[in-house]
Amino acid sequence: MKIKIRVPSTTANLGPGFDVFGTALSLYNEFETEYVPDSKETSFILEGEGKDSLPKGEKNLVWQSMQETFKFLGESKYNLRNLNIKINAGVPLSRGLGSSASAIVGGIALANALCEDKLDKSQIADLGVKIEGHPDNIVPAVFGGLCICSKDETGDRNAIVHLPIPKLKAVLCVPAFELKTERARRILPESLDLKDVVFNISRVAMLTAAFCSGDYLLLKQGMRDKIHQPYREKMIPAMNEVFEAAVSAGAYGAFLSGSGPTLAAFCAEKVAIDVQKAMVERWEKENISAKAHILDFDTKGIFKI
Repeated sequence: MKIKIRVPSTTANLGPGFDVFGTALSLYNEFETEYVPDSKETSFILEGEGKDSLPKGEKNLVWQSMQETFKFLGESKYNLRNLNIKINAGVPLSRGLGSSASAIVGGIALANALCEDKLDKSQIADLGVKIEGHPDNIVPAVFGGLCICSKDETGDRNAIVHLPIPKLKAVLCVPAFELKTERARRILPESLDLKDVVFNISRVAMLTAAFCSGDYLLLKQGMRDKIHQPYREKMIPAMNEVFEAAVSAGAYGAFLSGSGPTLAAFCAEKVAIDVQKAMVERWEKENISAKAHILDFDTKGIFKI
């Protein structure tokens, strides 16, 4: 039995919505597995992004997530010797585009399919959050679309609100350098000034209003942040200058994608190429090479091919 799953990339925070806002985008990883009950050795094939650097076998995040799922479902017959696994990664690693969340969701979905789809999407998301530790990439990777997500008071379940899909393009400017999520989290302060918290609350309100009303002019202010971006800016040269270049070229707003270093902007389709060019050229002034993508919002989430 051969199973193939597609999982979208994600961008999280969207400026002020730290660990809360996330949306799925049309850049994908594909995960495939085949059960070979009499096999004595496994085939673990990596293609695309990270094919020469990602671990194979037990240290691979996809396999670890599959193991956690088998354990959760009480299934013991599957192991690396009787499963052939193939990963074709289109999502850049350590760039703030949810590559680890995609691997976790892909692994859970593969294992779930082998176990006759015992878990629904909500259960897949809950298990994914337990593995990842925060919901903002996991939830949109599972459900697709634009999501507000948070853990409930017990910390065991995820409260999820689905917002209208913006009629916009997402422009991603992906630099050649990596930024590990762990490092980007370590740089954040342990406490915050009250006025910065109030600032972010007001911007989250604007951000939500923009998506619900379709008044995307609110995004310029609604994507501003004082909780994480000012600290991570120290690791990302000319971050604010690239934001300004995007807005000057016609973007409604710009933000740090997840923990970075990818910078993102939302804009109308007619100005997407101008925004893309402006962001890349501004970084080139800092001698930073970058690839830019113009993406749609994914609406399906995990998808069995």
